[in-house]
Amino acid sequence: MTISTFADPAPAIDQTDDSGDIRDQLRQSLETVLARHYSFEQRRDAHESEARESAAAWSAYAELGLLALSLPEEQGGLPAAFADIAMAAETMGGAMVLEPYIPTMVAARLIAAGATPAQQAAWLPGIVKGRVRAALAHEDDGARPVLAIRHGDGWRLRGRKLTVAGGDSADLLIVSARLDDAIALFLVPAGAVERRAYRCFDWTGAADILLDNVDLPNDARLPCGEDALSAALDEATALACADAVGSIRAANRLTRDHTHTRRQFGRSLDSFQVLQHRLVDMLIDEAFAAAITDTAIAACDGSDATARMRAVSAAKVRVGEAARLVGEQCVQLHGGMGLVQEYQAAHLFARLGLFELSYGDRNHHLERYAALTL
Repeated sequence: MTISTFADPAPAIDQTDDSGDIRDQLRQSLETVLARHYSFEQRRDAHESEARESAAAWSAYAELGLLALSLPEEQGGLPAAFADIAMAAETMGGAMVLEPYIPTMVAARLIAAGATPAQQAAWLPGIVKGRVRAALAHEDDGARPVLAIRHGDGWRLRGRKLTVAGGDSADLLIVSARLDDAIALFLVPAGAVERRAYRCFDWTGAADILLDNVDLPNDARLPCGEDALSAALDEATALACADAVGSIRAANRLTRDHTHTRRQFGRSLDSFQVLQHRLVDMLIDEAFAAAITDTAIAACDGSDATARMRAVSAAKVRVGEAARLVGEQCVQLHGGMGLVQEYQAAHLFARLGLFELSYGDRNHHLERYAALTL
């Protein structure tokens, strides 16, 4: 696969290679795209544009096949492992991309795993081509949880979802709703709901979704339910861990470069032993975060739900600890400039800080891990 819409096309991917070689080629191609469209200045310009993101980068993701990974071939998808999507998420995390790649892929995989053939045909080809964006809306407003009731030959939803990642630009929402004593999932076109879009403090987009008596046809309900939702949320958390690992790597690289070039008392900062210890601690946390994320990604591709949940919770806690340490050290070792919005360190700190608060905090995942282990 090649990128044909850019002046310097990325390397073609040789489909005859094994999965590891293909993954490496895909990473190289993605890095080429990001180098072309995601310098820090280009990221700022993209955020300040009307779209608040890079339309050219999103088109490139589609042309590279990143939006087709692991989806059914009859819908335009490509055979791939979950680790291939995680590789893309990690690489994008290092560039702090603004586009909702993870929300769209989580929703697309949920449709591929739990939708009817007709539902897949209605939405997946558009997602693969980059024309449709999707997001999973699952976090209820405690005062107004989303409820589903029968309404004529279809369904009626009412309630509100909060902080839907990618919900600001989604064309399709997969909404979880309470139906009697169970959880049901519904395909809801974004035009049918009212949404309050906003930017998070790391500049990525989200939205609160208001469902005020939204009427849907009978075939809007997905045949899957709570188990599929649990798997999708774990996949979203694991991919967020991969994104965070990419940001951790970028923060470490930025800090090493700064401490090597910045001089005090006639010496580079990285020549002082106390700072060397801090840099080593950052690298150790990067290695731990990467390893435990790989374990969680592999568990998401397995069939053991308990093992998956345990691995994902362990990764979320450990990567969260690494994100906090590396983010704080990155800012501190940069001094005052580390908090200036015109410099990359502040944005990496914000992205890592948002990760720690997203997809369940430390206490939630520690409690879940303990409950699954005892």
